[in-house]
Amino acid sequence: MAMMGDMVLKFLTSNKFENPQDEMVMDEIVRYIIFNIALVIGAIFLIIFGITVVFEGNTFRGVADLLIGFMCVVILFLLRTKVPFVICGLIVLIPFGVLSLGLLLSGGERGFAGLWIFTYPPIVIFILGLYIGSILSAMLFVGLMTVTIIPGLAGYNYFLPIAFRFIGVYILVLILTIAYEQIRVLKDRWLRQLTATLKSERDEMTVMKDNLKAGIFLMDKEYTIQPAYSKALDEILGLDELQGKKFTDLLSASIKAKERDTLEDYFEMVIKRSFDAKMLEEINPIMEFFYVNEITGEEKMLRTTFASVDRGYGIFFILGSLEDITTEKSLQKQLEEEENKRNEEMRALFQVIQVEPRVFNDFIEDTEYEFDRINTILKDKSLSSRQAMVDIYQAVHAIKSNALILGLENFSGKLHELESKLKELRDQEDVSFDEVLHITVELEKLMKEKDKFRDIIDRIQSFKISMGDSRRQDRYVLVETLTKACEKAAAALNKKAQFVVEDLDGIVLEHGPRRVIKEVLTQLVRNAVYHGLESPEERDALGKNPQGLIRLSIKYQDNRIHMKLSDDGKGLDFGKIREKAEALHLFERPEDGADKNQLIKVIFSPGFSTTEEADVYAGRGIGLNLVRERIRELRGSIKLQSEPGKGTVFNIYIPLEIKTMINKAS
Repeated sequence: MAMMGDMVLKFLTSNKFENPQDEMVMDEIVRYIIFNIALVIGAIFLIIFGITVVFEGNTFRGVADLLIGFMCVVILFLLRTKVPFVICGLIVLIPFGVLSLGLLLSGGERGFAGLWIFTYPPIVIFILGLYIGSILSAMLFVGLMTVTIIPGLAGYNYFLPIAFRFIGVYILVLILTIAYEQIRVLKDRWLRQLTATLKSERDEMTVMKDNLKAGIFLMDKEYTIQPAYSKALDEILGLDELQGKKFTDLLSASIKAKERDTLEDYFEMVIKRSFDAKMLEEINPIMEFFYVNEITGEEKMLRTTFASVDRGYGIFFILGSLEDITTEKSLQKQLEEEENKRNEEMRALFQVIQVEPRVFNDFIEDTEYEFDRINTILKDKSLSSRQAMVDIYQAVHAIKSNALILGLENFSGKLHELESKLKELRDQEDVSFDEVLHITVELEKLMKEKDKFRDIIDRIQSFKISMGDSRRQDRYVLVETLTKACEKAAAALNKKAQFVVEDLDGIVLEHGPRRVIKEVLTQLVRNAVYHGLESPEERDALGKNPQGLIRLSIKYQDNRIHMKLSDDGKGLDFGKIREKAEALHLFERPEDGADKNQLIKVIFSPGFSTTEEADVYAGRGIGLNLVRERIRELRGSIKLQSEPGKGTVFNIYIPLEIKTMINKAS
């Protein structure tokens, strides 16, 4: 039957279409089918009519019927060739229209033979389309009016009422046919657009489904996985060909029988929507669970969600989503461990800094003594394992007691846990090698923590020694800040720079505006690296040391602070400064552009920068402007000297009267 159906379909479509289901050619297929059917029926009827009419004595009409009938047969063959469809249609349909008009003109059977004319509009429009069919139908309509209205022209006298009925029926048939065809064309166009949209969305969904990291799937009320599921599901579960398998069976190695019953009860609630979506999500028994591959035994941590999908007619499915969160959980665990480690270090630091250094040093020495004693015990082959545990237990207890005295709660807590384990081993007759090895590992961890304590106390003591007073601390902070600023700017710009402090008067740091000094000098150091120093290649070509040098001196002289910051870079490019200043209209008078003093003032203007593109270090024209404003606020002054190829020097003067400052403080 299927083969017969295919043969009929190929015949009706003239065997022109390899994929008759293609929506884009469906309109053309329909026309081929209608035309083939019309040709077959027309050929049969016209040949029969032709033979009948010839026997009745109307040879002319019979021959005409036979000719058109045989023409239909010929067209059936032509349709299966490369002859265009429209040409085939015109070859047979124009003669058919002429025949219909001829039957009307002959007036045979009192004009009833002319009724064939009413079949013309539907046939010609359905086969040749709205445009060509309407033209041919309109031409035949003109012939219809001529034949029926003009008296004596036809073989039968069509009275006006009959003529108007012919004309009215033809118009009605033509209008209805055009309306139907137009609606069909619009419907087909809309359907094609809708189909294209759906296909596009389907393709997008397929791509999304196949590229999703989560495994998306549907299962029926029997928990059977449906065909349309994302490829990620295979990878997550580590299985192939999941279609038709029960989801609960796939979890047989991951959940117990009782848990499976609970899961099936949960799925029933999902299908029936017993609770709202949020509640169902919260009571999901396998929201996060360890999945075990029943074939390979591989373990993964999975996260799941389930929702009900209504397909209509009382049919419900469960939409499931599986996500592999093994890496996420592993990372989370690592982060938690790191966080715990940092918290322990902070607690240890907090505990250590509250202990007087000399007391803490005694504790460290005592602890190291006990650890050395434990090492000696472990190496002593003459001791029994039980006696070794007794001696180690005593040493650990001594360390724990000292730690408790100093308030080292975290450290003493770990010692207490080890002490409990040692107590159990002490009471045993024999201690295995694995148990001794475990104790050794735990002791090693505690020794490392002790070493951290020593490192902390050493750093604290070192800081206290190097920063014995506030003046030294201020010096350390300032120098470290400026050195870091220089290093970071140089690294970002692939330059080499060395920052050297030649003189730093402690009086300035003690009584001067430390915040402003640090802020101003930070801007000037960055400016020197960015604008002043050349790249290592340029400096090498100029015979300079590839590493640029930035010098700083801060002195207190004549009731004022004198800060001098210099670099051995390329100096100011006055030509470029003049060009940029003119572009920004920063000169009040044109002749100011020739004055170097005016050009120096320009570089301190807000928004001025010779850099074309701004980045994190320079280019926004704010650095030197900020320097000028901060110095102005302190009633200070700036002097700038620059020599091409040799560098730039900033001399900054800030008034500072020490006596006044001391009096105010007192």
